[in-house]
Amino acid sequence: MSNPSKPPVKALVRFSALASVGASRPEQRAGDGIILGVILVLSGGACYGVLATIVRLAYQDGFTPAEVLSSQFLIGAAVLGVAAFAQRRFGWGMAAGHLAPMTIGKLILGGTSIGLTGTFYYLSVAHAFVSLSIVLLMQSVWMGVVLEAILTKQLPDTSKLAGAAIVLIGSVMATNLLAVDFKPDTTGVIYGLLAAASYTAVMWCSKHVGVNADAITRGFLMIVGGAIAALAIALPQLVTSFDLSVFWKWGWVVALFGTILPPFLFARGVPLTGVGLAAILGAVELPVAIIMARTLLGERFSPIQWLGVGLIVAAIVVGNRRRSKTGGV
Repeated sequence: MSNPSKPPVKALVRFSALASVGASRPEQRAGDGIILGVILVLSGGACYGVLATIVRLAYQDGFTPAEVLSSQFLIGAAVLGVAAFAQRRFGWGMAAGHLAPMTIGKLILGGTSIGLTGTFYYLSVAHAFVSLSIVLLMQSVWMGVVLEAILTKQLPDTSKLAGAAIVLIGSVMATNLLAVDFKPDTTGVIYGLLAAASYTAVMWCSKHVGVNADAITRGFLMIVGGAIAALAIALPQLVTSFDLSVFWKWGWVVALFGTILPPFLFARGVPLTGVGLAAILGAVELPVAIIMARTLLGERFSPIQWLGVGLIVAAIVVGNRRRSKTGGV
């Protein structure tokens, strides 16, 4: 598996309630709740932002995408499984035993899209610059618009089309596509676009599958599906070679930032901020990923590329602000 020749660009802390001393008025408690929600959602987005750089560092340490991905899903599924068991044992929320078998099956099946996203994304990071991989993953913004149009059999409104166009323009700038000396790894680009397509499926499943289940049980079942998909793809390589040290060197770190913390932080934060604001805040993933890749991996990023990143973030922010105003929160 080839790598770029140049250096590549690219807890479970439970917050206590803020309504203690001096928070007696309802409006003050509401304000504290929103602030807490913003912190939680920003933290969740930042976790995803640092993930690609951590994965690249694991590759530089000699581990393969199959080893990193399988260790992430196995550790993540184990931790969420323990949490789901404790929830069922102590009666917190709607445990898996209270879900219909059909719903459980749909959640596991829908979770396979998470495994596919991780597989394609990590393979993209293995072949291309981290900054390019994360920008390609952001193509899920316009892919989501296309999927919605196909499923609803309705043309997107002008604002959605404009947002998709801005994302495409920003992506051309952010990936430095028009530069004369720009020669991206074709394999990395293909994997990046496949990751975006499968991530679009993740977003659809998150909105439509098992929405009445609590966050822990839902996350566990979907991660089980993701683990099944990821391990099925990685199995041929794992059978021939698998370094168990990946579990304690990098697996727990990747699982923490990619599987355990984000669902927990979003599950706690989104109810406080609303879906629209949460989607806006989640866009912090892109600049965080670029900054981490530049800081830890030495990837170069020009002003025109930063402008492209700004356009992508702006498209996400404007699109979700409009959705919030029309009742999307």
